Amino acid sequence: MSDPYRRPGHPAPRPGPGPARRPVPPAAPTGPNPVVRPEDAREARRKAEGGREGARKGTPGKPGGGGPQARARRKKQSRLFFGAAAALVALAVVALALVVVLWPGDDGGGADDGAVQLGQPELTGFAPGTYSFSPSTDVFTEIASRAEDPEPLTAEEMFPKGSLTDETADAKIVRRAAVLDEDCADAVWGTGLTDALGKAGCSQAVRGLYTDPKKGFAALVAVYNLKDSDAADAVVRAFGAGRAGFVRVPDAAPEFFGQGYSMARGIAMGHYAVVSWVQRFDGTGDEGSRPLLSLLVTAAEADALYTRAAG
Repeated sequence: MSDPYRRPGHPAPRPGPGPARRPVPPAAPTGPNPVVRPEDAREARRKAEGGREGARKGTPGKPGGGGPQARARRKKQSRLFFGAAAALVALAVVALALVVVLWPGDDGGGADDGAVQLGQPELTGFAPGTYSFSPSTDVFTEIASRAEDPEPLTAEEMFPKGSLTDETADAKIVRRAAVLDEDCADAVWGTGLTDALGKAGCSQAVRGLYTDPKKGFAALVAVYNLKDSDAADAVVRAFGAGRAGFVRVPDAAPEFFGQGYSMARGIAMGHYAVVSWVQRFDGTGDEGSRPLLSLLVTAAEADALYTRAAG
């Protein structure tokens, strides 16, 4: 019987004294599902457990290890991380506080400065050929702010039925319509002008239309109720600032109004801005036209505001 453990090409060992040699086990088979010897599995488990124990104890040179210096370094990094996180939280709190303080109120404008949120105006419209303006004067000190003159205007108060006579123009302009708007955006065109009125705290607008068909003159007067005289001064300037908008011609006006040559003037009267606008029916004239200049002053007499200023 041949020796199964003898390698080919080697003679069989001769028997002799001494302990018998331990047989060499065959190599573990290989393939998709190799057979693992029990002693190899135990050895692999001991190595794995040794690695985990080293990681728990922080043995230098092993995974997860680190001596006193490494631990001190990690502790310092942790302090830096949490310090930076705390600083970011503090900055977020400060930013949130600023948003709460600076966020505008529900009315769309700062309640403290009297600004209001107006609607969407018409984007385009007619504008005069020339425009001038004047600030408020001491005559209107008693109505320098809406707080001192809180009673709203009415269309009938501002533009009572009747007529205005101008001798220079030899005209008698008769009131044809009076329109009251609670939203000032309805009485102007242009977003730039609407923004200016919103900042000025415009609470209402009244427009009066006058015509003299015999002499061929038309006049439109608009009054804007603002928070104070400074706001009124700013608004009469805004009506001529780069044509950011102007008075909206009411529906009752003749179709020709605003076409051809016309002139307008803005006057601040206390916390009111008054804009008068005149033209000839045929659109003729220029900035030196005496009848138009005279009619411009006559249309802006605003007796109701003088009455309020007198107390």
